[in-house]
Amino acid sequence: MTKASFRPLKGTPLALIEAAERLFGQHGIESVSLRQIRMAAGAGNNSAISYHFSDREKLVRAIWEHRLPQLDKARRELLEQMYREGAQHDPQAVLRALVMPDYDLIDSSGVHRYAAFFRHALRWQQGTLIRNAQLDITPASSEALALFYALRPDVPPALLNYRMRHACCMFFDMIFERDCAIAIGREVMPERIFLDEGFAMLEAVCLRPAIA
Repeated sequence: MTKASFRPLKGTPLALIEAAERLFGQHGIESVSLRQIRMAAGAGNNSAISYHFSDREKLVRAIWEHRLPQLDKARRELLEQMYREGAQHDPQAVLRALVMPDYDLIDSSGVHRYAAFFRHALRWQQGTLIRNAQLDITPASSEALALFYALRPDVPPALLNYRMRHACCMFFDMIFERDCAIAIGREVMPERIFLDEGFAMLEAVCLRPAIA
């Protein structure tokens, strides 16, 4: 796969991707039928998903391909800011470069639909394999991961990846829970404090020493 795979979408394919992202985020990757997605997208053709994406796995891949250019651009901007400030060895700065683009991607109502989708995609059996295969076309993500590994050279990268995946699932669960609370009018933690708590949790989980 190359950067040429990232092509602007419109019409039915875009509607299907946006409906799938929303429903997967609410209910999980395997808990939503392709028919539900098609109906939510307003696609009258019963074969719309199979025509445009073939199957569920390719639809998940298409969601990422749709979002990754925007995410990688935002991550590049955070990396450049980090370099200007000389903060590339600061755990909080590196973790924020990795995760804040996912958090900042919101819909018109301020809901973090991509983070909601991502928490299920990371837990899905094929999800991590699909995302890892796309790292070569998201250079800012690869660069941020290299800085992350450099924070703990004594811990194997595979273990750091394992920790990051599960810690991000937890953090994105927190984001989803906060959005749901806001939607029903419940009082929530102020955003700045919420993010500080979230990144402190990520640092504690991801960057502790390995167990001997």
